[in-house]
Amino acid sequence: MVGDSMFPFEIRREQETGEKDELNQPIVEWQTVHETLGWLDMITGSDEQTYQNSLLATSSHVFLTEDTSFEILSTDRILNPRSGIEYEITYVDDVMELSDHLEIYCKRWA
Repeated sequence: MVGDSMFPFEIRREQETGEKDELNQPIVEWQTVHETLGWLDMITGSDEQTYQNSLLATSSHVFLTEDTSFEILSTDRILNPRSGIEYEITYVDDVMELSDHLEIYCKRWA
């Protein structure tokens, strides 16, 4: 079964905690909104960005998942819990809109 070789990842989103700061503004933190299985692969030969005029060109990695049951936003992040590295999402592709799998282009968040 394909899913047996996938690794766990977390989809994280900025959300209000329900608390307020000293200026009475809502406190916002990155929180896990979904856990999924997938593969993360490097697109380029290194973490260096290449200069081109497209969102895909600014991406250094692609995350592939068969899980299409969740909403993912371009403002979300992907966390690899094994390494602790977070990735900023640059583009989400539901290939041919078949809801078969997602290709989520991202770059390492610094």
